[in-house]
Amino acid sequence: MKTVKTVIPFKPDNPKSRLSSIFTEKERRDFVELSLENVLTVLKESEITQIEILSKSELSDKDKKRLNSIAGSECALEITTDERDLNTAINAYLKKSEMPILIVMADLALLTKENIAAMIAPKSSDSEQKLIRLAPGKDGGTNMIYIEAPNVFEVNYYGESFKKHKEEAERKNLSCETHESFYAAIDMDEPEDLKEILNHGSGKLKEFVCMALEGKKTQEIQNIE
Repeated sequence: MKTVKTVIPFKPDNPKSRLSSIFTEKERRDFVELSLENVLTVLKESEITQIEILSKSELSDKDKKRLNSIAGSECALEITTDERDLNTAINAYLKKSEMPILIVMADLALLTKENIAAMIAPKSSDSEQKLIRLAPGKDGGTNMIYIEAPNVFEVNYYGESFKKHKEEAERKNLSCETHESFYAAIDMDEPEDLKEILNHGSGKLKEFVCMALEGKKTQEIQNIE
């Protein structure tokens, strides 16, 4: 396994506001915490040994202890706080980075070890250009980015960021590849996205969604079910 550091941006306060018609604020917090745990577990199982959670607000000591317990002794987990917006925080992080970086969004509920292996695999060409590999989201966003030369690349999330990231790679003369995967493309932004957890998910995250939806009778939940 090559030496790669993985960065997970995380927003614990008032998360996933577009799910507020389905979940209470507490349920949304619980949901993103379980999603983060799921991503962290997949990374650990993928033998990623250096992980940093870049949180928009300070996590409690209890949360830090829980996350470190999931990471285990074989994984060096750092938890840092950066209150700036996502693009500013990530770009500042990349600018000071010298080793390859894998950025993984915290809400990839169906993420697999195979997705991680594909993201950090050697480039498919013999080009001498540094590699960037993008995993697109279902709505034109970017769910993961692998960057061999992080200090020359700038992210531009929100909207159709996949297209913007491809254009940035071209401007910076990087070899750009794409990892197309249903499991890597599914993120949790809209109520209808929860259907994918019910249909394809497993473990504590699926159990939580099933229990949280039980007894609720809004039209949106009927559409999910």
